[in-house]
Amino acid sequence: MKDVEDKRKSEARPSALEQAVMAADVTEDLRWVLDKLPDGVLFMDREWRITYANEMGRKISRLHPEDLNGPTHWELFPAAVGTEQEERYRRVMEQRVTEELEFFYPPFQVWIHLRAVPISGGMAVIFSDVTELHHAQDDAAKLTQQLQRVFEATSDGVAVLNREWRYTYLNRRAKEILERDGRELLDQNLWNMFPETVFEGSAYVENFYRTMNDGVATAFEAYYPAPLNGWFRLEAQPSPDGIVLFFRDITRSKQYEAELLAEKAETERQKAELEAVYRTAPVGLALFDAKEFRYLRVNDRQSEVVGVRPEKLLGMRIEDVVVAPAVPNLFRERVSKGETIRDMLYETELRTRPGEVRAFNVNYSPIMDEAGEVRAISAAVLEVTQLRKTEKALLQSEKLAAVGRLASSISHEINNPLEAVTNLLYLVQRVGGLPEEARSYLSLAQDELVRVSQIATQTLRFHRQANKPTHVTAAQLVDAVLNLFAGRLLNSGIHVEAGYSTAALILCFENDIRQVLNNLISNAMDAMRTGGRLFVRAHDAVDPETGVVGVRITVADTGTGMSSDTQRRLFEPFFTTKDLNGNGLGLWISRQIVDRHCGRLTFRSKQGEVLHGTVSALFLPCESTELQR
Repeated sequence: MKDVEDKRKSEARPSALEQAVMAADVTEDLRWVLDKLPDGVLFMDREWRITYANEMGRKISRLHPEDLNGPTHWELFPAAVGTEQEERYRRVMEQRVTEELEFFYPPFQVWIHLRAVPISGGMAVIFSDVTELHHAQDDAAKLTQQLQRVFEATSDGVAVLNREWRYTYLNRRAKEILERDGRELLDQNLWNMFPETVFEGSAYVENFYRTMNDGVATAFEAYYPAPLNGWFRLEAQPSPDGIVLFFRDITRSKQYEAELLAEKAETERQKAELEAVYRTAPVGLALFDAKEFRYLRVNDRQSEVVGVRPEKLLGMRIEDVVVAPAVPNLFRERVSKGETIRDMLYETELRTRPGEVRAFNVNYSPIMDEAGEVRAISAAVLEVTQLRKTEKALLQSEKLAAVGRLASSISHEINNPLEAVTNLLYLVQRVGGLPEEARSYLSLAQDELVRVSQIATQTLRFHRQANKPTHVTAAQLVDAVLNLFAGRLLNSGIHVEAGYSTAALILCFENDIRQVLNNLISNAMDAMRTGGRLFVRAHDAVDPETGVVGVRITVADTGTGMSSDTQRRLFEPFFTTKDLNGNGLGLWISRQIVDRHCGRLTFRSKQGEVLHGTVSALFLPCESTELQR
């Protein structure tokens, strides 16, 4: 309280200049000092005559030398009569008090700020021209009004906080956003009115305090729960008295952004799915440029068909891949001109796989740009090589089946004549008086007829398919096949050595297994064009992988043997080394038959100068639960 009282006394106490003025002793030294002052100084006697004016006083008041000690103040400045200025002056003169005021003087179009003090001979006025200050204040007021109008019209909320965190201004939009629950925020503390802004790691607290204390502009986005329930983008700017907040409700933008992100994620997912479908499609897919017919894009299947990695295939021309000129000519003459090609079949070699004639079903479509020009060519390529081979094999199988049925019919029909001829030969042998040579010929003829009968019987058994598996021995299976090939083996100069060290019964479809053995023995004979030795063995065995008890039948030859590439492709359908004499299905079918019997079929082969030949091993379990189902 003492400090406040001292301050009041200090403000009421005249300054040194005022004390000198009040003494009214205008010496030459004081006159010189007064003329150097930036403020105007006037002395008036009790008759209201101006007795002294310093240089700035004469300039502001527009006084001439003759105006001193002559006309009264009211005569010199008649516009002041009857105003607050006159009232204050008379109080100073009459009541001997100090007065301070600011007023506008119309004749001079100036604003004057003055302090009037009593002196011994009258009164002194110390004053200054504050017109420019008023103009600046007016301009500032106008600018403030303009800013307020802008703030009121803007779609952003604007709020001003003082250093006590109290709201001193809110524009229209700020009130709409922040006072939606009916509370008035002016002069209220931010943190009290919005307590949900205060929490550990709060972006509100961190950024607002940084702007308030460090004078650094900050910007951030944050969510505020009830009653606002929204997302806001905020910018805090430092001001001399606190901070100014600019903020916008971006809740809908956030929702749109979330929806857009969800749509983008869905689009990316669908794109990835389509890309996966394109890449893994079982049909070869490719995209070519429409001028040089170079690969622009290719999926995995097309790369496999061509036999070139996708990254290497890109940029290659169609002529670099396809030998036949049909496709490049088709691109050039038809597709590049806008024509679509559907389901075209053609055969060609590929430069990457010479010597292999491949069959394809192709579809080519032009892709147009906005101007209607062909900018690319899409291709869908389905390789039908295997299908064509299958069709040929099926046709061959039909022929073989027809031959088999014919052979079966013939075998059935000749059994009765054979039996009659056999009986007749027997009767002829009983006729007395036959020469011994004739009798030997008759015996030989009877033996050959028995052999013919056995062949007919075996042919019938091959053709007939059992509905249920039966138990047979390895010898029964092998001997039946060897009997069929007896004539061919003899004529080919192939010596057969068959040995069976087991009499175990094998549960199997007899004719299926005979077909497997037929393929193995036939292949062995084909490998010995100039004769050789054929070894067939059967013995008890145990599958080393499953421990199942069974019988292993081995067929070995002294033929030319097989290359490593041939061994690798043994069970590949339609693969054959016999050219027109084979269809490449024998071992493929054999393996499926063996798999059905839960067995195992393996090969070993050599092509050496001394040691050469092939050993095939067929393992069959004695009992198969799969066959009994």
